[in-house]
Amino acid sequence: MFLSDIDKEIAVLKEMGRYRYLRPLSTAQDAVITIEGRQFINFASNNYLGLANHPEIVAAFTAAAARYGVGTGASRLICGHMDIHAQLEEALARLKGTEACLTFSSGYLANLGILATLGGPRATVFSDELNHSSIIDGCRLSRSRVEIYRHADADRLDALLKASKARRKIIVTDSVFSMDGDIAPLPDLLALRDRYGAVLVVDDAHAVGVLPPRGCGSAEYFNLPPEAIDMQMGTLSKALGTYGAYICAPRKTVDYFINTCRTFIYNTGLPPALAGAAIKAVEMLSTGTDLLRRLWENRERFIAEMAARGRPVESPSAIMPLITGGDRETMAVSAALYERGLFVHGIRPPSVPEGMGRLRLTLMATHTPEMVSTAAACVDELFREAGIEAMDQKS
Repeated sequence: MFLSDIDKEIAVLKEMGRYRYLRPLSTAQDAVITIEGRQFINFASNNYLGLANHPEIVAAFTAAAARYGVGTGASRLICGHMDIHAQLEEALARLKGTEACLTFSSGYLANLGILATLGGPRATVFSDELNHSSIIDGCRLSRSRVEIYRHADADRLDALLKASKARRKIIVTDSVFSMDGDIAPLPDLLALRDRYGAVLVVDDAHAVGVLPPRGCGSAEYFNLPPEAIDMQMGTLSKALGTYGAYICAPRKTVDYFINTCRTFIYNTGLPPALAGAAIKAVEMLSTGTDLLRRLWENRERFIAEMAARGRPVESPSAIMPLITGGDRETMAVSAALYERGLFVHGIRPPSVPEGMGRLRLTLMATHTPEMVSTAAACVDELFREAGIEAMDQKS
């Protein structure tokens, strides 16, 4: 019965054009990758600065593995806390301008832990409707009342906060939204936080290493004091090129999470080699902006090339949402790009709303100008062949 039900559900997914499968890469995560013996220009990766395979990062990983071994062997509160974890947390706190930091094994665990720890029956979580799935699941597990506000709509959030009688009000938002590439109105959210005595949690996963001027995240981008945001969450697996996650906050908040956050307490510590690699990535980001400059040059080049073809893209980040519409149209264009040697992933529901399928094209510092121009030309040509007009990218 169980396997029969699975067969039926898979058949439905295939009929809808939403069946997914894995493609194994046989090379490093770079601007050019190899899949099944063929080379592709990679426009699907979150490796924004090209650090995932940078020689200095690989060397730091190797050195840490040689010294500390591969695994931590226990949770951090037992015997899995190593000095390299403390060094990484100190480096991240300096980068973000906060008193303290606590690392997690993944961004998903960090967001689940944040909302489960802060929430409860007397709390209400106010969540942007386009927040990442890890935030959505964290809301569900928090035992809190959850109010969803229209995307980036501070006026709607104001009304919801005003009507709420909750003892604790928690505003949670992505800073850079992973499917649209737009940026949350943090100054407005901070004003509402202060007006209603709320807690503001910001997921900076796609902001650190991406937003100017120095890649420190959304607070720096808006010229806000870092301590203004109650809790800044971020990942090590995107622009920093490694794996894991963190929260940056006041020391008292971090101490509280060490004692109460279940996804930290009951989880094995981050592998020390990854911690060593992440320390080097933070150091490279902190001491120079050349990679960030190259990323933004590629972003500006792609936007200019698309605009010249009558297809404006208004993303303020390195994520370019190219709206296609239906699921079949999305995957047909993605497959056609694949045949031409460009790996640009098609995104369908439930990752995006119904009817808002898209190509999610991401720029990297390691793309050459020629790669960027090729992508713009191929996307435009295939969109024209498919009869896809320039569409509003807002979902």
